[in-house]
Amino acid sequence: MTPLEIGLTLFGTLLGGGIIFWMIQVDGHFRRYSRDAAAERAGQSTQMMLLIDEVGRLSDDCTALIHTQPKLKGLISAHNSISGLEASLDSQIGSPSIRDAAEQLLVAIRGMLSTHPTDGNFTQAEEKPDSGVMALANRLFALFTELDIHGPKNLGLTALEARRLGEIAHELGEDAWARACYKEVASNLAPGNLASMRCLATLAKDSADIEEEAHWVGEQLSQLPDDVDLLRRLSVLRPETAERNVQRLEALGKATPADHSFVSGLKERLQGDSSDHSLVAVEAAIEQNPTIDQYLLKARLHRRREEPLLAIDAVELGLGLPGGRQSGEAWALMAHLLSSEPKRLAESLKAAAHACALDAGGTEMILLKAELLERSDRSADSFEWLQSVLEKDPSNSIIRSEISQMHTFAGRRSEAWAAIEDAPNWGGPELHIQKGKLLLADYDANRDAGHSDTDILSAAEATFREALESDRESGLAWLCLGRCQRLAGDIDEATISLNRSRRLMDDPMIAAEESLIAVDEGRIDDAARLIDEAYITESKSLVIPYVKGLVAAKRGNLSEALERFNEVLMVNPHHVRARLNRITLHLLAEDVQTALDDCDWLLMTYPNLLLAKLRRGEALIQHGIFDEAEREIRAVLQEQPENEVALTRLGACLLAQGRADEAFQPLNNALNLNSDYPEGYYQRAMLYLEMGEADSALADFKTTAKLAPRHIDALLRVAAIYHEREDFQDAEVAWRKVLDADPDNKLGRARLDEVRVSLAKTA
Repeated sequence: MTPLEIGLTLFGTLLGGGIIFWMIQVDGHFRRYSRDAAAERAGQSTQMMLLIDEVGRLSDDCTALIHTQPKLKGLISAHNSISGLEASLDSQIGSPSIRDAAEQLLVAIRGMLSTHPTDGNFTQAEEKPDSGVMALANRLFALFTELDIHGPKNLGLTALEARRLGEIAHELGEDAWARACYKEVASNLAPGNLASMRCLATLAKDSADIEEEAHWVGEQLSQLPDDVDLLRRLSVLRPETAERNVQRLEALGKATPADHSFVSGLKERLQGDSSDHSLVAVEAAIEQNPTIDQYLLKARLHRRREEPLLAIDAVELGLGLPGGRQSGEAWALMAHLLSSEPKRLAESLKAAAHACALDAGGTEMILLKAELLERSDRSADSFEWLQSVLEKDPSNSIIRSEISQMHTFAGRRSEAWAAIEDAPNWGGPELHIQKGKLLLADYDANRDAGHSDTDILSAAEATFREALESDRESGLAWLCLGRCQRLAGDIDEATISLNRSRRLMDDPMIAAEESLIAVDEGRIDDAARLIDEAYITESKSLVIPYVKGLVAAKRGNLSEALERFNEVLMVNPHHVRARLNRITLHLLAEDVQTALDDCDWLLMTYPNLLLAKLRRGEALIQHGIFDEAEREIRAVLQEQPENEVALTRLGACLLAQGRADEAFQPLNNALNLNSDYPEGYYQRAMLYLEMGEADSALADFKTTAKLAPRHIDALLRVAAIYHEREDFQDAEVAWRKVLDADPDNKLGRARLDEVRVSLAKTA
């Protein structure tokens, strides 16, 4: 054999031996694995038998448990139905049909309700649903929301099932569902069902729906007309039925002094009734069962009868009852009663502090406390108190407006504006009104400085109209709007606004504004009556003495007018209009130096006040310092070339200097600007007299008297011209007009007698 053959033979022998060895090894492993598998199958079979036995025992236990606890069957059924419906809704394949969903829901609801065997009336102390039922109910109502189901109408429930579902919904906080369930029962499934109506009344009470609660209480009374509790509850909900309900209680023999006291309290609040009968009823209730509410009602009745001391005693007795000092309403009433007693200011402040601490009295009490602090000379504390309230409640527009007003009174204009501009909302009329007041204050300041800005006045009017858009019944907004319209010269609209304000509130400032309109229209008697009406209830406002000064001046009572303007300026030296009017009065009294002092004060304070310069020019003319007077008047005309008053004063000044020819031009210019300006005609008539043109002078004097029927100087001049001409018939008529304007005029009386004598001689 060749070496190759020998090699191949050896390789084949070794390969065959290796394969035989591998097969022997594999066979051994396979046999071993077979033995292990057989043993494992035997073990698994044993374990399976044990498991089957255990499951069987558990099944027997569950069957026994369901038989001993029937509720579980319903819960399990409900759980399975809810789980199946949840899975269907979450499925990607598609939502279940409405029919299938309704069937599954009905199964779930009935399964759940079967475990809660009550009457469905949550107003009675029955067994509450257990945690398992509540958990299922929570899932069930989530399904209702997802399926857009909001009531039991189409679920096919019985009246009892609907009531039970309503009870569970109420326990779960689903009051809308509870209300729907009970309404379905009371309206359709079992009309007149008392349990449902009681639950509906309770739900309405919890949601503070007075009309709804009154409806269901009335429905119950239609079936139980003698139910004492229902009669009393309806009296609270519908006060107009209270007296009839108490009469029903009397017929039943169930009326108590407290019932009569309740009716008396309603009459006191609704009709202002404070009769002896009402007071006796309250005192009888107190004698039987004294409570803080009865004592407060007694106090309000005494207050209505203008018996403040008895009212205070009643509140003190109420506060002395157990727990009475925790009544914020009592402290609030005590604060109001004591606030009108100057000697008990500290007690009033203490009561207001208690009321505010107990959150009683609302914003009105907060403002009263601030006012009492102010009256106690604690202005800083008053301001800090309001600031602290605003920090806690930034949306309180009334407090914010009051703070802005306090800044205004203190002269802090920028802070006043900042207070309202920082407001988070402008829902009510208060901030609009305060903004309008600030704009009016700016208008007054500009007008006092000699620059009337009609744009500011228009902005103020627009702001007050915004307040009225928020609340058409705001009397204060109508009052402020009326003032804007008066300042703008729209008297008719101002009168309408003030009339609306008067219908909505009782405020003396309305009469003050109406008085100013009457002054502007020359109705002096009406102005006097109106300002006296305002003075009766409001004597602190500077508007009152200012208007009374205007009325006195118009009536010719110069001393009273001067006294009133002095009163204004003592409180507010910067009241420009009062000082200007006082200057005029000093000039009429020929107290030129005092008039000049007032002019100088105004010009030092308001250098650009043209009216002050003009008044100073008039005073200088009267003082005989014509050159300086002419400079002052020309300075005014340089700023306002078409000022008819300044032009007339310039003509008078030139005439007084003997420069008659120069005086014609400013006087004619003044009359061209305003042909109804009586003083212009009077000064031109004086110029005609100076030039010897008596007929022209007489014509202008007559025009003056026609435009101003009480212009006594013009009337005297007309009468004097006729008298000098010995035209006694016209002179008699002229002198009579003098006496009509001024009945105490001695010259007019004497000349009239002379005329009568002359006419008698010629007769």
